[in-house]
Amino acid sequence: MVDSTVVEQVRERVLQLSREIEELSKSNAPPQTFFPEFLRMLVSALGASAGAVWLLENGNQFHLGCDVGFAKTRIAESPESSRRNHKLLADVIATGQAFCCSPDDNSAQPPSEHVIVLAALQTDNECVGVVEIFQRADSPAEARSGYLQYVEQMCGYASRYLDRQKNEESGETLAEFWQGFEQFVLNLQRTLNVAEVSATAVNDGRWLLGCDRVSLARKRGKKTVILAISGQDAVNQRANLVRSMRGLVSKVIASGEPVSSAEGIEDLPRQIEEPLGDFIQQSGSRLVMAVPLFENEPLIDPNQDSQEHSKTKRRRQPIGCLVIEQVAQSRPAPKLLDRVELLSDHVSSALSNARAHERIFLLPLWRFLGRCLEWFYGRKLVKTAVALAVVAGIGLGMAYVPMDYRVEGEGRLMPVVQREVFAPWEGEVVKVYVEGGQRVEKNQPLLQLHNDDLQAQLLKSRNELLQKREQVVALQAQIDDATSQADQDAETRLLGELATTRIEIEGLIEQVKIFEQREASLTVRTPIAGVVATFQVEQILIRRPVRRGEILVEVMDDTGRWHLELEVEEHRMGHILRAQEKLDTKDLAIEFILATSAESTFSGTLEKIATRPATSPEQGSVVQIYASIDAQELTDRRIGAEVRAKINCGQRSLGYVLFGDVVEFVHKYFWL
Repeated sequence: MVDSTVVEQVRERVLQLSREIEELSKSNAPPQTFFPEFLRMLVSALGASAGAVWLLENGNQFHLGCDVGFAKTRIAESPESSRRNHKLLADVIATGQAFCCSPDDNSAQPPSEHVIVLAALQTDNECVGVVEIFQRADSPAEARSGYLQYVEQMCGYASRYLDRQKNEESGETLAEFWQGFEQFVLNLQRTLNVAEVSATAVNDGRWLLGCDRVSLARKRGKKTVILAISGQDAVNQRANLVRSMRGLVSKVIASGEPVSSAEGIEDLPRQIEEPLGDFIQQSGSRLVMAVPLFENEPLIDPNQDSQEHSKTKRRRQPIGCLVIEQVAQSRPAPKLLDRVELLSDHVSSALSNARAHERIFLLPLWRFLGRCLEWFYGRKLVKTAVALAVVAGIGLGMAYVPMDYRVEGEGRLMPVVQREVFAPWEGEVVKVYVEGGQRVEKNQPLLQLHNDDLQAQLLKSRNELLQKREQVVALQAQIDDATSQADQDAETRLLGELATTRIEIEGLIEQVKIFEQREASLTVRTPIAGVVATFQVEQILIRRPVRRGEILVEVMDDTGRWHLELEVEEHRMGHILRAQEKLDTKDLAIEFILATSAESTFSGTLEKIATRPATSPEQGSVVQIYASIDAQELTDRRIGAEVRAKINCGQRSLGYVLFGDVVEFVHKYFWL
């Protein structure tokens, strides 16, 4: 069993080397000094066999910057091993992801018999090198993920060293900072919108502070809301990270004191320690700073004189909080604290002004009225007056100019005299004598029906009648024999049977007549003279079984009077009824056009209105209306021609004529 004291000593040794690597990354040592010392401490911390730092040259060539025992791996002695090793390095450069490969891994072919851990060196999100660690092959498999995580973390320190070296080489001057700061302040003061102020504060502030993430929270009543997070277009208030941040900033705002995790969280008050630890665990940041923001102080307080104001200074109320995070470094970056203090004052001022502006009652309404009032300055005043005069004139014209109000209806042009021919009995259509559009005379045969049951009943009745008549002849002969033999009893009995038979014959005769009449009615005849209005009669009816009362053919008299059969929507009938009452007449004037003659307009008179509405598949609830017309005016009369008619309902204002449907729609669907 491994001694716990030894384990603790190893752990302390690894932590000590980690801190030394972190301190080394903050030094100003040149790269030729930094990387050998960095690699030595990293190999020592992991107890590895060897290590190497590969740097990119000319964009795609690897150069061995420094190494510790790399010759022992014998990779350089074998061209194949060297090729495999370069392939691993190229994969890390291409993906930027650290990974671990071992001889027992079937998915990769390591260049040596070691467990190899590789991690990338990055600067400005660009891979510039690879750190390669050779661990013993007998190292425990469960420890390899720990190796990978540790090497990746240490490479993060080296990457920050490279970033700092690059920044120092680029030489960011104080003038450049103040130029960016001036633009930042200008953007803050350019708007009084809370959302725009928040977005500017976190995004531009992150660049000025040189940190990884900046967030802005606002106190609204008793609640705290995260307004913006740098790099995000929107904030999900239900996310775990946002919830833990909200719990932290609410405590910081309540205390009114800044909080930082740089010196550790053990010495912080308990109400701050727990939410701060929870947020660090959720965010993964190594440094968290929460700076409260306060409302603006009034420059002059009109309610107090200068002496009282100097004695009783009201404590500034916190209105929000600025949260600064560093993911890689646990210590504040150079000049971070000074810049945070500088930026927080300006963010507080801008947020306080935007907050006060947002509190104005009915602010969107006042903005709209302000934009409208802009038209009343300069030449726009004349244009506005002319426009208002035109609008007023149009309004007066709409209200007082009279115009005929007409209700529209759609329907058909039909003869007044029209008959529907029904099936007199059930049967099958065996013959059709007419065609659609053929002119017929009254009682002219239209079609022939055949009923097998009726034929069978008629034949049966005729046979029974014949049998009864033969029975009468036989009974008469028997009566004569009984008379000649003076058999009175037989004669009396036979006379009774003869009387009964004759009564049955009379009933059968009537029955045969009825069946014959039915048979004759199977020849369907036209009830009036006119035109067959049914189209393709034979194709529709031939060999078709029909039932009694079913409509077979329509016949219409096109030589007589004609009228319009119109359908008017039920909700428009009120205009017609009021017009009849107002004009004291039911004969309202109608204008209509025919589909067969759309270029001509004809007139008619309202004749009859149905007593109840019907249902139309196209228009819903409609009322049938009949209008009389002068058929002589119609040169091209066709039965069933489509008609569009307008019923004159008297005069109404021009506005109601044009927009009456809108008024009715509002009354119908928004009536309270």
